[in-house]
Amino acid sequence: MKGQWGKLNGYFVGTLLVSAAVTFGLPLLGGGSWLPDLVSREGDAIDKLFWALLVVSLVIFAIVAAIVIYSITHFRAAPGDLGDGEHIHGNFRMELAWIIIPTIIVAVITAASYVVLQDNEIGLYDQAEGRTNGAATMEVDVRAFSFGWAFRYKDKDGTPLAEDESASTAELVLPKGEVVRFNVMSCSGSERVGRLRRQVVRELELGGEESEFAEIKPGICEREWDLSTSEDREAAGEEQRRIWEAEEAKADGEKLSDEQQKLLDERPIFHGEDNYVDVNHAFWVPEARLKIDAVYGLRTFVQWQSTKLSRPEDNYQVVCAELCGSGHNAMRTDMCVVAKQTFEWYVGLDEEGRRTATCTNLRMLSCIDGSGGSDPAGLIADLDKITKDDPDAGCDEAREAVA
Repeated sequence: MKGQWGKLNGYFVGTLLVSAAVTFGLPLLGGGSWLPDLVSREGDAIDKLFWALLVVSLVIFAIVAAIVIYSITHFRAAPGDLGDGEHIHGNFRMELAWIIIPTIIVAVITAASYVVLQDNEIGLYDQAEGRTNGAATMEVDVRAFSFGWAFRYKDKDGTPLAEDESASTAELVLPKGEVVRFNVMSCSGSERVGRLRRQVVRELELGGEESEFAEIKPGICEREWDLSTSEDREAAGEEQRRIWEAEEAKADGEKLSDEQQKLLDERPIFHGEDNYVDVNHAFWVPEARLKIDAVYGLRTFVQWQSTKLSRPEDNYQVVCAELCGSGHNAMRTDMCVVAKQTFEWYVGLDEEGRRTATCTNLRMLSCIDGSGGSDPAGLIADLDKITKDDPDAGCDEAREAVA
């Protein structure tokens, strides 16, 4: 038996070494790593947990593979032997071991994962609690829609940083060192007041008359993103009521007034992707390691602190991690981390200014003095010319532009 244990141990060690070499060696052949760059403080604990789980998985795999190899080589039937194998009754201690040991392993993994998730404060559905315990220094409203992203920047008290409260950006720009709380919403067009939501307005009050319509209740995107007022909703409901009356009159063969005919001629008709309903998405920046679902009708939260300025060679993106429709694969946008002074300048730009202050140019800007440049407005136009002429331009070209 001692010799058999030696063989079993040999199979285990050999399998462990081969699987470890393949697991850790293959990325080196490609000059990279299994994981993308790390740009968040919270991602460090996630990476450590990942590698710990990988090591545990390799050991378990080696144990199972060693037993399988040993069984194949030691217990295989002799050529021509068609008889039944030896009948072996159950072993209580062995059965107890393979119940208790996996239970302990799963319990430890669960506890370790819970600690990491709690420390990173994922799942902050109570906004007041998140502000009290989350230590966020600013907020970003994230709007996911089919199929794209929009971002709006606020201070820690929820006050918009841009002069225009409704202003948003298509790319995610973050200041280095700030703990950012992301308020994530799925806001496709069907919920917005401008869509008039015929399917909602058509619902009658219980016991109401034919001309009485249910109240239009504002959805989360109207309340939190579009900032529609009660007057906006009342006007939308009144317009839809008049359109409905015109449709009814036309169906009854009545002669329409000029106003009714104009309403029918100019009513919004949606088709194709304009007629989509809100669906779930998922907000994810792989380099930050953290992601959270963007659920229709709800607001979800996640936060992390950026630790690394973005450089021209960095291609960080916000991607959707939930299959959300035909445009899912293209639902991505650039993300970059800039110096605080650059960010303060960025949020003060108008829509025209942000056309040149893209992440491509902001990454070039961070090359100049490590802080994003003392005069971003005076440099960004020159950098825009460089990146348009040479999309692969790097820090050397950026420094030459200001030399």
